[in-house]
Amino acid sequence: MLPDGTVLTTDTMVEGRHWDQNLSATDVGWKLVAVNVSDLAAMGARPKWALLSLALPDPVDLDWVAGFRDGLFLALRHYRLDLVGGDTVSAPIRALTLAVGGHAANPVLRSTGRAGDDVYVTGVLGLAAEGFLSPHPSARALAALRRPEPPLTFGLQLAENNLATAMMDLSDGLRSDLATLCEASGVGAEIDPAAIPGTADLAWRVAFGEDYQLLFTAPREARSAVESLAAAAGVPVARIGRLTPGSSPQLLGTSWPDPLFTHFPRSSR
Repeated sequence: MLPDGTVLTTDTMVEGRHWDQNLSATDVGWKLVAVNVSDLAAMGARPKWALLSLALPDPVDLDWVAGFRDGLFLALRHYRLDLVGGDTVSAPIRALTLAVGGHAANPVLRSTGRAGDDVYVTGVLGLAAEGFLSPHPSARALAALRRPEPPLTFGLQLAENNLATAMMDLSDGLRSDLATLCEASGVGAEIDPAAIPGTADLAWRVAFGEDYQLLFTAPREARSAVESLAAAAGVPVARIGRLTPGSSPQLLGTSWPDPLFTHFPRSSR
């Protein structure tokens, strides 16, 4: 974030690592925008413009590119983003990078959580994991995997109403992202696994990622205001625990499941 409130983010998606045959070219176009919007939502920022860089195998599959274009512009219109430039290069596999800029009038950081704050998540966690890992995923799970819809407006409202003390998006899974928030804020956390909304499989809910929901903290005295704002926005919100004076998040009554996804798989050697 820049001193004038400008917020910048970028995400890269690589074929075979971040998507497979479960996603059409149109899905990939939508998702590339959504994952970047999710980052801005988590700071209470409104997205304004985007830069696109494409690495594509030669010869270029024009049908795939047309489908990608359709999904990309569908999402850009949905989130009111202007595509202002970019670059295209040849590469052995498809790799797509979008950079998004926006503005936060009242930014929320991941480093400002305080011991005693409640911990919340939005949405239903683990659906994308089900869509990717289950041999028979539900239609809802496939939709979450293919076309995530981060709660941008609700993130803006949390910031505008000074309700969130810290916030970030759930892209790498609650296990990893909560640890990141706790480290940045210098606190620990106690989380009730039974309070985490989502699929029956705990590992899918906390250790896969791709949820693109909000993880945020708020003072205990703000509970009523948070619940009222969520109800008015039609956004499911669950209070799953609290921040503590410790140094790491604890899952009450059990241990955190091992991560189900990593951006850098270990070498087979």
